[in-house]
Amino acid sequence: MSDPDELSESAIRESLQQNIDMSAYESQVYLALIRNGKQSMKEIADASQVPKQRVYDIVEDLREQGFVELDDSYPKKAYAIEPTKTLGPIQQQIEQVQTRLEELHKTVSDIESGVAQFKNHSTIEKYVSELLLSAENTVFLLTSFERLNQFEDELLSLGDVQVRLVISNLDEHTIEDGAISLTHPVESVADHVRGTPRSEPFVLSIDRESGFFWPNAPKTQTQEGFYVTDTELAFLFDRFLSDSIWPLGYPVNIDSEQSSPDLPSRYFRLRDCLADLRVLTRETPMESLQVTFEGYDNVSGEQVTLSGTLSGFYYTDFDEQAYIEIAPDSVDGASGQVVTVGGWKSQHEDYKAHQIDLKQHPDWESDVLDEQTHAHVETCLSELPAEPSTIGAVVGFDGYIDHIRQLVGERKSPRMYDEIEDFDTVREMFAHASSTEKTLQFEWVESKRLPGGHTAHAGQVLTEIGYDLRLLGYFGQPIQAEFEDAFPDADLLSLGQPTVTEYVQFEDGKFLFTESRKHQALNWETLCEYVPLDDMVSYLEEIDIVSIGGWPLIPEISTIWEGLGQQVYPRLDSPPSDVLVLANEIGRLRETTLRSDLESLSALDNRIPVTVVTTGEQSDNLSDVLLDSSSGQQSLPSRAEALRDVIGVSRLAITASRESTLASADNSFRIRAPRITDPAEEGTFEDHFTAGLALGLAEGVSDASTLVLGSALGGYFKQYQEPPSFEELQRFLETYASREEQPAAR
Repeated sequence: MSDPDELSESAIRESLQQNIDMSAYESQVYLALIRNGKQSMKEIADASQVPKQRVYDIVEDLREQGFVELDDSYPKKAYAIEPTKTLGPIQQQIEQVQTRLEELHKTVSDIESGVAQFKNHSTIEKYVSELLLSAENTVFLLTSFERLNQFEDELLSLGDVQVRLVISNLDEHTIEDGAISLTHPVESVADHVRGTPRSEPFVLSIDRESGFFWPNAPKTQTQEGFYVTDTELAFLFDRFLSDSIWPLGYPVNIDSEQSSPDLPSRYFRLRDCLADLRVLTRETPMESLQVTFEGYDNVSGEQVTLSGTLSGFYYTDFDEQAYIEIAPDSVDGASGQVVTVGGWKSQHEDYKAHQIDLKQHPDWESDVLDEQTHAHVETCLSELPAEPSTIGAVVGFDGYIDHIRQLVGERKSPRMYDEIEDFDTVREMFAHASSTEKTLQFEWVESKRLPGGHTAHAGQVLTEIGYDLRLLGYFGQPIQAEFEDAFPDADLLSLGQPTVTEYVQFEDGKFLFTESRKHQALNWETLCEYVPLDDMVSYLEEIDIVSIGGWPLIPEISTIWEGLGQQVYPRLDSPPSDVLVLANEIGRLRETTLRSDLESLSALDNRIPVTVVTTGEQSDNLSDVLLDSSSGQQSLPSRAEALRDVIGVSRLAITASRESTLASADNSFRIRAPRITDPAEEGTFEDHFTAGLALGLAEGVSDASTLVLGSALGGYFKQYQEPPSFEELQRFLETYASREEQPAAR
């Protein structure tokens, strides 16, 4: 029975090839000589199964290497030199090297400096691999594609470990429109990926506690790698990657639309959490997000675990400071106090966090109306009169005609066709045309024409409620039939031809194509040419409410506000009680124009209370211009309060898809949007929201109830795509208060 510890001949041959650097034929010839002794070339060929014509050269190579020798006979014969003489020196040299390495080597844990240097390529790879596999929470890696491929298997095996990757040394041609497109599926090895064309060293951070630095060096030079176990130095590695490298990288293989992060989520870096919050809060109210963090009190140094509601946050790619604000569920027995939470090692905030969990607040489940909103709706129902008051309202200054069109998918006959019903189909058609370099041609048919713009939308709400309505805008000369049909009992004063909008609607989106704006020439002087000052005074006498839209389309609108305040108001015996101004698309305005407009609006507020109305998106634009950037991202109520204060008006209201808020000098209110099923229209419907605020102000209800009316009218149009009567509005409010879903569109 053979000894299991004995090596087979095949194993010996493999060892000779791997460790002595023999070729396969050399190992076969050498073993044949060891086994059979002195042999002729023919005998060697037979014993080793190596072609005879190759044996002569192989024997000569083995002779030069010192493994065989030839005698002087004819034909010549070869024999193997005693293995102890040939392999002994090699074995002795290996033992000497091993001994010397053991003397020189210190394990990483033994190195007082916290840095171990390696100069062997295979050793560097070994330690990087082991370091990657040791990760428990996070990996942050800066590497070239070449080195990424070396450690792809380790990255793929990390499971729940969060991996952030920056690929360096990329070709400049991979960058297009601020992003990088790669054929390699790098997203399979990392949760977040960016790229850069710059040449960068290999830098690895593991759990912010250890790392590896591997500088670029030509293959002809000695490789150097540095294993970092000093936690302070490892943390600096991580900060270098997150604060200096990551912000300058380009997104890699991103989708055309950034999807909203999934909740709940756990973060080990504050900036990862903040990046997701930036996306989430575009549509999700901050109050709907609950934050739990583990970390330390920056004053006492005590370890803490704290939960609370998100109140705000501050984060930019290039500012060292970053934090979140939360209203804790309890701080020393007192709830509601807002505290700041910074990242690991931060010192300026109340707390520093090494782990953050983010989830939807249990009180903000998508199908549950919160208690605060419920109470405000109940109050609105009690304050709203049974019948609308006799109210005079003026709405201006824009005017549109919407040509409602349908895209033809397949025409079956001159009168029959299949309609393209969803936006995704159009997107696919564009992509196909681009890939095939073909011209994309659409056929559309007009289904109807409707009056559009703030004047028409808000006007239709107020006239349906039963108010005495006066409209001032661009309705045509003579006034076009679309406006006369929509407002048969209203007093219409036209300033010119309406703007035409080609309105293509789908089940999941819409296209709006608008011709050049015709409102730009309007200012106080041209307005007085259409409506002389005396007529303007008569027009506004005994009017209760004024609602103004079209602000960004009228560059000199500030002159109109100044004219109303300085020339019209002093001559009115019974001036309007409130003026509402819708601030939409203000991103079109230059900052100097915006500030000038707001200064004039504040001056008008000194005479007539002004309510500025805007959307969540537009409030971001206002905040960027008007608020101190260090204030960070605020909750909707906090943002409304800050904007109202800096603009200097009586009220400021913001409406978003899921919530709305109204801030006044005394208080601010927030409510959730009504529950809508199977909406007939998508959007925030700021015109209808503004009309609801006008209704509340005209009827003299509280600010909270005024906000409810704005939200209700926006929700009603979203559900039914038409304005309600006063009775229909009351029934809608009752369903709103009952927390039930609104009935489907009729």
